[in-house]
Amino acid sequence: MKVIIPIIILLIVAFFLLYGGYYFIRPSQKGEEILNNLNIPHPTIIAHRGASDIAPEHTKPAFEKAVETGVDYLEADIHKTSDDKLVIIHDNNLKRTSNIEQIYPKRVQDHISTFTYEELLKLDFGSWFNKKYPQKADKDYKDLKILTLEELLEIAVEGENNAGVVLDLKETEKYQNITSDVIKVLKEQGWYNKNNNKYNSNVIIFSLNLETLKQFKKLAPDIPRVLLLNNNLMTKRKWEEWLDLADKHVHGFGVKGFISWPWHIALAHDRNLFVFPYVINKGWQLNIFSHIQANGYITDRPELVLDFLDFFPEIIPNLED
Repeated sequence: MKVIIPIIILLIVAFFLLYGGYYFIRPSQKGEEILNNLNIPHPTIIAHRGASDIAPEHTKPAFEKAVETGVDYLEADIHKTSDDKLVIIHDNNLKRTSNIEQIYPKRVQDHISTFTYEELLKLDFGSWFNKKYPQKADKDYKDLKILTLEELLEIAVEGENNAGVVLDLKETEKYQNITSDVIKVLKEQGWYNKNNNKYNSNVIIFSLNLETLKQFKKLAPDIPRVLLLNNNLMTKRKWEEWLDLADKHVHGFGVKGFISWPWHIALAHDRNLFVFPYVINKGWQLNIFSHIQANGYITDRPELVLDFLDFFPEIIPNLED
């Protein structure tokens, strides 16, 4: 056993030096070109559930604070109510981010799709944050209401930045018409007019479900699509399998930060696909991902990312020049 452990360590080190080391030294530079072709800013700054480190996630203050920082996109998770209203919430039940235990004590574990929109409006979606994070508490967070997709779109265009939106479609197997429902709202709010000659990149669609993204491609091919992967053990072979499955159906991948290896990014770039790591909230993460040319940052702390990029506008020179 004493001999085996050093051998394993040496093999790991050799792998990084001989294979991974190359991509750490010479990361792929194609990300900016790929995003430019899609009319998406590079690097892309995406506020994960709004500025959710300093305000209750998915609420008006969280999104407004993100817009104020100057982010490129507001990321929001989409569910549907029993009366077909598209609402902004991550979990499929209301226990974590509302006071449902006080208002509907017998329905604490009920799926959000069993509630009407009017029932949801009786809930407080902000006070939980004040209780969990007293050092960040704000009296204005009390009695915050759940947002609809229409309200999110209104917030996004406030101020000078005119942020876009990233819509993460949740549980699409349950909500069979969610793709057409989302497109309908986008059209009604003036966010989408079909244009086969130019990408409509003020909206990006995220999903864990590749079939949903294929359906979205059919209905709105000019809206960029991102496949989310939550695999914690992503080998190079597994990554190539995902590239094969998703190629021609999506424009990029959203992956956990610690599997955003530079060789994964390079292999994606070879297929003209971009990679957004999530959730990037620490300075040391920014140092690493900026060096390996991450194409964007999905973050709870947009102000941290923007300050970092302003201070270090060019972390690494273009080695292909």
